[in-house]
Amino acid sequence: MTEHILIFFNLLAMAILVGKIVFLSFVTAPVLSRTLDTDTFAKVVRSLFPQYYGLGMISAAVGWTTSIALGLLNGFESIVLLPATIWLGVLAIEHYCRTPLIAQINDLSDQLKAKQARGLTTPLLQQQRDGLHRLSVQLNSLVLFMGLCLMGLFGISP
Repeated sequence: MTEHILIFFNLLAMAILVGKIVFLSFVTAPVLSRTLDTDTFAKVVRSLFPQYYGLGMISAAVGWTTSIALGLLNGFESIVLLPATIWLGVLAIEHYCRTPLIAQINDLSDQLKAKQARGLTTPLLQQQRDGLHRLSVQLNSLVLFMGLCLMGLFGISP
């Protein structure tokens, strides 16, 4: 019975991780960007992303914990250690995105907006901000790929 509960929570963590990325990327962000003005969109995104990454961190912690627990029950083999390692990678990426990365993006966005309000052009600042945004998109894509790998590994595990 314990094993079934652990499997359930591991699958739930995978579903939440992949679902949050897919929903934000293909539903939430496009709808918000089409319907909100730039300032309102920025405010919504700033309040959304800490919870978004927090949810990813919780999912990763649950996934890692259940993977380790399943390993303890069934003997540690590579088929158990690999998902646990992937979950740790997801946790690290989600934490990095939540803690320093979005703060840096927000800071650069604020600087950019303040300079533009004074009529100054700041192509270097824009490049830095765009580069960090691109990094966040790439990291989210990597987490999505890792989540899909977790699902695939779960499907082939004994």
